Amino acid sequence: MLLVILFLRGKNYTLGLKNKIKQFVLSNVILQNISFALFRIYLKMTTEHVIGYKAKIGPSCFLEGKNSFGESTTFIGSYIGFASYIAKNSSLQDVKIGKYCSIGPNVNTIHGNHPTNTFVSTHPSFFSTDMPTGFSYTTNQLFKEKPNKLNDKEPYTTKIGNDVWIGASVNIIEGVKIGDGCIIASGALINKDIAPYSIVGGVPAKLIRKRFKDEEIEFLRNFKWWQRPEKWIEQNASMFTDIKKFIKLNQ
Repeated sequence: MLLVILFLRGKNYTLGLKNKIKQFVLSNVILQNISFALFRIYLKMTTEHVIGYKAKIGPSCFLEGKNSFGESTTFIGSYIGFASYIAKNSSLQDVKIGKYCSIGPNVNTIHGNHPTNTFVSTHPSFFSTDMPTGFSYTTNQLFKEKPNKLNDKEPYTTKIGNDVWIGASVNIIEGVKIGDGCIIASGALINKDIAPYSIVGGVPAKLIRKRFKDEEIEFLRNFKWWQRPEKWIEQNASMFTDIKKFIKLNQ
């Protein structure tokens, strides 16, 4: 099992082969729990992270460093950037998270889509060949249930940018892209892409306001402070309290 974990973390293998092994492990509860336990030990031995009680991190996940996972959080088939954290009881799958993100408790990604027009029934047996039980009335996939991957080289379908704050109990529909610097109000349903530095809330989420003026947003999008070395961020942290001061000192 340890060899399987190391294999899934390797970069010199095709996504197809990795996905087949991942699906095999995930289809067996015993193998699944063993893989979570071994990967937890691996992370604690080799990297600098905080992993809460009963938190489950899948062996194919990539953690950039100084990440934190709250109690009973599940993180599968995903990527998390430097210093980003996820609070307790959240469940995220097939998502790429940027750096310095703050994700609250009970945040979930929602997977799978069902037809709402023309089809008489919304039950997958009428349009899907990917039924968990193998039971289906069709031999052809008649409806697109899952979004495309973000790109051909990565398995992720949902993207959360850098410096994003997501409040408690937010649900994110698979396939959306949340831009850099966004704030998502507690309880929101994210069912479409969110522009950078937007504050949104509601079910479904709607724009409340922009965080900064357009020219300030444009500066931050080009500056990308999260790509600076950690030493630079540490030395310049005092100017992060004022957007105008930040821009003036970095022009």
